[in-house]
Amino acid sequence: MAISSVLESEDKVDITPMIDVVFLLLIYFMFLPLQQEADIGIKLPSNTPPAENLELPSEHIVEIFPNGLILLNGAPMDSVDSRIMERLTTTLARLKQSSDRAGIDTVVKIQADPDSPHQRSIDVLNAAAKADISKVSFAAYAE
Repeated sequence: MAISSVLESEDKVDITPMIDVVFLLLIYFMFLPLQQEADIGIKLPSNTPPAENLELPSEHIVEIFPNGLILLNGAPMDSVDSRIMERLTTTLARLKQSSDRAGIDTVVKIQADPDSPHQRSIDVLNAAAKADISKVSFAAYAE
């Protein structure tokens, strides 16, 4: 009889502590999202109208090709072997003057082909500096 009572006692498992743990986890995960949302400072949009005169910078794209050809907004500039870049410099200066009169910043974006000579990028940077344009950035070449 002692063997049967031992077998019967092993078959009975008390699941009360497991139920308590499940309820504690349920309560924890129910209130966790509410606590996280309360910590985030969310400001809802108000009924203010958008700014009427939102001025965007005047952006001009300079493309540099592998053969050294330079295009400003799609128009060819100086010859392939020109290092001074007189036409590019004067065109950028005129564009800056017209943007300054309108109260808009002038931005030059250089898109150089990966196979283009690096010296051409430096020539374009020098032309932008001569035209008194300080906002110059490089962008990935669009093929």
